Amino acid sequence: MPSKRKLQTRRSKHASPTRTPRYSSQTARERATYDRTTNLVTDLRRGEGSYTELLRKHHLSSRTARKYAGRDLLGGSRGKPVRASKADRRVRVLMFPKAVGDVPVRTRSSRDATKLSEFRHDRAKLLRGKLSRKDFEANWRGVIVADQEVFADSSAIFAMAHADVLKPETLYASTGPAR
Repeated sequence: MPSKRKLQTRRSKHASPTRTPRYSSQTARERATYDRTTNLVTDLRRGEGSYTELLRKHHLSSRTARKYAGRDLLGGSRGKPVRASKADRRVRVLMFPKAVGDVPVRTRSSRDATKLSEFRHDRAKLLRGKLSRKDFEANWRGVIVADQEVFADSSAIFAMAHADVLKPETLYASTGPAR
């Protein structure tokens, strides 16, 4: 019969990995790390650089990236380079256009994030005069993103812009205090 000490070390070697807490119960610091990991996966998918370069860029260790990205990072063992999976279901808190301004909405779809980004680019073009009201409304009237219709009334958008209701800085909602 093995000694008690050997049993303890044997168990610790085969311990199950700890899961990251649900997004809704994460602290502000954990959410910031989660968001940096999401950016790492996105940059890795786009081919912005090598895995180690992107880890440095996003201020992450390989262990932390694996902890938060999990199944979205493939490879990295037996000499294979680390790459991102083709699709992910990561939680993102995006600024969604509504009649009252941009409100934070949680989504798991990278397609929704891309569509909202395109909307915000077109809205910025509209506000700068690079896109006509008619073209903007033709492109975005009745478009559903994240199971909701985007707000595409150009006259109301201009009124909100003059009242400083719109937040054009970023697509993603703030997860913590500003640095």
